[in-house]
Amino acid sequence: MASISIVLNPWAGRGKAGQRRAALQQALDAAGLEYEMLLTNARGHATELARDAVRRGSQTVVAIGGDGTLNETVNGLVQGNQETGRNAAFAVIPLGTGSDFVKVLEDVEADDIAGGIRRLVNQRRRAIDLGLVDIAGQGTRYLLNAVGVGFDAQAAAEALKIKWPKGGIMVYYLAIARALMNYKAFPMRISFGDEVVERRMMFATIANGRCQGAGFWMTPNAHIDDGQLDVCMVDMLNIIKVLQYIPIIQKGQHLNLPEVRIERIPNIHISCDNDLPVAVDGEVISVTARSITVTAHAGIVDLLH
Repeated sequence: MASISIVLNPWAGRGKAGQRRAALQQALDAAGLEYEMLLTNARGHATELARDAVRRGSQTVVAIGGDGTLNETVNGLVQGNQETGRNAAFAVIPLGTGSDFVKVLEDVEADDIAGGIRRLVNQRRRAIDLGLVDIAGQGTRYLLNAVGVGFDAQAAAEALKIKWPKGGIMVYYLAIARALMNYKAFPMRISFGDEVVERRMMFATIANGRCQGAGFWMTPNAHIDDGQLDVCMVDMLNIIKVLQYIPIIQKGQHLNLPEVRIERIPNIHISCDNDLPVAVDGEVISVTARSITVTAHAGIVDLLH
């Protein structure tokens, strides 16, 4: 069994990850690393590949792709570790469209194969948190970076429908425009600690990382190893304020806006009498959620850094 299992989504970054495969293999071989290359072929396949790799005894599972691929892979790795009692490490080489999670990591950049190889060679571990997302009646899933409920999840759904342009921030601008036309804000009940907030919300983002939506610093002060979740709640906005606030949120300068509330908490519950869209690490996992609980799981996985 190879000590390193690489889960590569060839379609990530609208095909960029697959195009870099030869360069990746050349760099791995030059470093003298023992590895196996596993290609995903469907949504959810990365979870299966990562879980099975740990079951076979892999010591490190590497996710290569975008945030969605990273999410699926870390979920499979955690499942494999929990089933076997092993402590396989998680590593990332981000080659996706947004690559938001790695923005919380020092010395990790998107599209940097050489940096990813160095991390595999050095094998330095750092325990990081994940958040467990539980949608009542629909199952659970760990978040690596963030879960969005409401408008930001609607924007993620719209982004998946866009065929051109093939990447970059313009995809997300178009997705926001489409979401503004299609999203209906319903009253949410948000419970954390001893407090309950109940009103019409634009969205609520619960985050482990700092950046979401391909460059929006929604929770700019979050940490991935503090056992807490950073929450950004935004009241309903009219279209003029949405357009005004987009560049402010991109820069992470929205924390003191009157419609914005930021909290740092270990768990949170969101409920609604109407269906809500939910996106975990940029992937829409439900459009019919009515009860969502998110709980921080401190130090649950080791990340190579």
